[in-house]
Amino acid sequence: MKTKFKNRGFTLAEVLMAVGILSIGLMLIATMFPAALYLTTVASERTMAAIVADEAFAKIKLFGLQAYPSGISDYNNISRSPLIDPNEYSYPSVDPCSTDVRQYYWSALCKRTDPCEYQVTVFVARKTSPAHTYYRGGEHGKRPKVIDVNVIAQVSPLDANQLTVQNAGQAKYVNPPTAVLDNATGKIYHIIDRNNAIVTLDRPWEDAAGVKPIWLIPPPQSGGKNADIEVYQEIIKF
Repeated sequence: MKTKFKNRGFTLAEVLMAVGILSIGLMLIATMFPAALYLTTVASERTMAAIVADEAFAKIKLFGLQAYPSGISDYNNISRSPLIDPNEYSYPSVDPCSTDVRQYYWSALCKRTDPCEYQVTVFVARKTSPAHTYYRGGEHGKRPKVIDVNVIAQVSPLDANQLTVQNAGQAKYVNPPTAVLDNATGKIYHIIDRNNAIVTLDRPWEDAAGVKPIWLIPPPQSGGKNADIEVYQEIIKF
């Protein structure tokens, strides 16, 4: 007696269902890659920013302050002798290669809190493209550098976290996500949104209403990713 074996394959419906499930799984996996890449980039930048800031504070302590301003002043503009080489504001400050590979830069603001004590705020920025130039940047716009922008503070229960850029043409300097420093108090805020000349902060403005200067790192003139990475503060005695 012969036994007959009946060969049976997959039906078209089963194949289509399997392909559909596989496609959905691959799509879910693919959507994770951009987010993972973004978070990896952010983590890498913030790690480097901490290193750059440590070097910046060390250089400020090394070079010191020879002119003691009363308000907040850009460390780059404080007169001293000898003058600091512009490369000292970059990381690495000494180019190890024949071509310029510098990507990270720092700017510092100094505010006197005591006769020999200063609140030093360091802004760390990254230049993502060698071709980028920056509004009012250092060395004729070749490197990102902290600038001041006048804003109108309207402190009220309805808009305590909103500021208006006084000169509407300067609104292009103020883009989210960017950290800003209040010139009067030395407190740090983060911009989360901008609608024309009106900017929204991450928390209520704590200073009085009126026209106030704020400090920030402007974006590239040609557009693209904001240069600002992180802001650090220390109290330094000279």
